[in-house]
Amino acid sequence: MQIRLSIRRSGSALVYGIPRWYRIVSWAIALVLVAASAFSGGFGAPGLVIVAVAALAALYQERWTFDAEADACSGRMGLLFAAKGPDFKASDVARLRIDVFAKGRLDQGSLPPADKMPYGSQARLVLDTKSGDSYMLDSVPFRRRADLESTALLIAEELGVPLGD
Repeated sequence: MQIRLSIRRSGSALVYGIPRWYRIVSWAIALVLVAASAFSGGFGAPGLVIVAVAALAALYQERWTFDAEADACSGRMGLLFAAKGPDFKASDVARLRIDVFAKGRLDQGSLPPADKMPYGSQARLVLDTKSGDSYMLDSVPFRRRADLESTALLIAEELGVPLGD
């Protein structure tokens, strides 16, 4: 299952991450499972595992925050209480780019036309820093490349960096 990341403004920062509705739905699923097991007489081992997975899904975080005003960028991935990721200055960002991966091709330098792109190919949003580090912010099926480009433009505008290929 792929969760579509969403972009929103939070104060002076631009936040790109798992939408809030995902956490709400995950908690609702966990609560429905707990209620169903309470009315049916108990969890059992498999039921307990399923409820635990639903609760952990609600605690998962994948978020990138871009704040040009505070000169800060950060990424957080993992469970809320143990999320880790890179922190760097917004002024250290060199550019954003959309990288295309064509499934089943050894030579990624010569890609087929967009209408002939193999099923399973991906478009990836990559952030490059001036120090040479690269961070993949998101990866989507190739058919959603236009959505990823519009998100990349918003982030590039926020940081004042170019969007390249």
